[in-house]
Amino acid sequence: MPTAAKVLLDTLVAHNIDRAFCVPGESYLSVMDELHGDPVLDLVTCRHEGGAAWMALADAKLTGRAGVVFASRGPGATNASIAAHSAEQGSFPLVLMLGQVSTGKIGKHATQEINYSKTFSDMAKSVEEVDVPDRIGEIVARAIRIAESGTPGPVVVSLPTDVLATESKSKIVARRKAATVRPNDSDTAYVAEQIAKAKRPIMIVGGRLVSTEARRALLAASEAWGIPVLPTYVHQDVFPNDHPNYGGELGIRPPKGVMETAMNADLIIAVGTKMGSGMATMGDRIPTADQRVIHVYPDEGAIGRSFDIDLGIVSNAGAFLEALNEQNAPELTSERHAWLASAHKGYTEFSEAPLRNSEDGLEFGHVIEAMKTHVPDDAVVTVDAGSFSSWLHHRYPFKSTQNLLGSECGAMGMSIPAGVAAAIRHPERRVVAVVGDGGALMSAYELATAMASGVKNLCIVISNNNAYGTIRFHQETHYPGRPHATDLVNPDFAVLAQAFGAKGLVIETPDQADAVMREAMSADVPVIVEARTSLENVDAKNTISELRAV
Repeated sequence: MPTAAKVLLDTLVAHNIDRAFCVPGESYLSVMDELHGDPVLDLVTCRHEGGAAWMALADAKLTGRAGVVFASRGPGATNASIAAHSAEQGSFPLVLMLGQVSTGKIGKHATQEINYSKTFSDMAKSVEEVDVPDRIGEIVARAIRIAESGTPGPVVVSLPTDVLATESKSKIVARRKAATVRPNDSDTAYVAEQIAKAKRPIMIVGGRLVSTEARRALLAASEAWGIPVLPTYVHQDVFPNDHPNYGGELGIRPPKGVMETAMNADLIIAVGTKMGSGMATMGDRIPTADQRVIHVYPDEGAIGRSFDIDLGIVSNAGAFLEALNEQNAPELTSERHAWLASAHKGYTEFSEAPLRNSEDGLEFGHVIEAMKTHVPDDAVVTVDAGSFSSWLHHRYPFKSTQNLLGSECGAMGMSIPAGVAAAIRHPERRVVAVVGDGGALMSAYELATAMASGVKNLCIVISNNNAYGTIRFHQETHYPGRPHATDLVNPDFAVLAQAFGAKGLVIETPDQADAVMREAMSADVPVIVEARTSLENVDAKNTISELRAV
């Protein structure tokens, strides 16, 4: 008779999950033992539970299936919680297999005991506990189903040590085919009517456009109906940025032209995004009182949750766009063509603007310019949170054949682990992890995981301005000339790369950027590119001097 640990693993495999990430823990020794004798899935050993959880989340974004992370009880579980928060914010499926003390010790304040229901109550869609070994197949299958259905998100599975090692009569529960939620004909016809009537419509699109088919349907709908497309934060890859209908990425502080496009729209069609307060609404600048909103999302509970809407449509993003494409689109008027041109100009007037000079280091935009030339069209790009990312978000022209992976909750530390996970998942594609110096030292240890996994296609680009740049931006905005606690002392990142057995390269001047990025893209070992960047030019729009002068 198999152990509960064996049934757990076989249930994962039955749900097409072929990889999980972990830091080995004594609370799930039986799981590792089962894999020793029968490696039914690839268990990637990481260096920190936070890194392991980031990798699982990145893998979920790439595969469309639940990402799986194993973490030990107590400290391991709390270390992994950062990715749970990001998965909830971004609506991606993540299953956290968390060790727990033995059943006889639960509730007795045992060493490393945590009440997961309390700890994860505000993040997880559900907390499931395997209380008896004979239910483990049922519980694991339910966890995956909950994580992937409706509004996807994180689910915690509590695994008491003694349960895992016990024989189980549980059946292996196979994956159920997910239902595709489609709009009704009258709602689609209404949307078509409203688009035709609108003078300045826009489409705000988010992370639920995960499939190639959905992205193709988005492109077709935008072209047929003449609608500018504005993706939400870290989702620029859903629509080709060089397309004349691209209006730029939304976020808290988008460029002036992108903000004006969003503010001047008279109709907002939000597709595949929860449209929560913050990133998708430019810090609640939209919708204005004069803007009509149609919200399309597969979970009724998320529709119109943050503001009033004209119409909510419960539908998968791809299904809605395909249905819209079946409607008869009118010939585009000269006014609509002018609106499209205006929206795209709002993006390009910033993305193509000349770069600034800086005396205290390299403007990071020069590295982004080199990336435009040398990063392949099928690359996976990962990005961390930080002021450096503004050059990537607003100047790099993502293609819909690329993938962009980042944390919707604005957490630092994801980019490098996500890059490692992407490089393992897609060894045939170049992976570029873009990160600031602050975020780099939160997770650079996972370069060891990359080396152990035989990764050869990973390039880590670090913008090193020796500061927590975003916080410095806020300090100079609110307390000009009074920075504190934001200066950093960093290692030589190129030497650090060599210490791991990787390749280290440095960019110090604009004229070096092209050659270095060309070399990095052709390397057959992991590479760290350290760009020694300007703090004065704190982000793509602002300088320290200008902030102090306001």
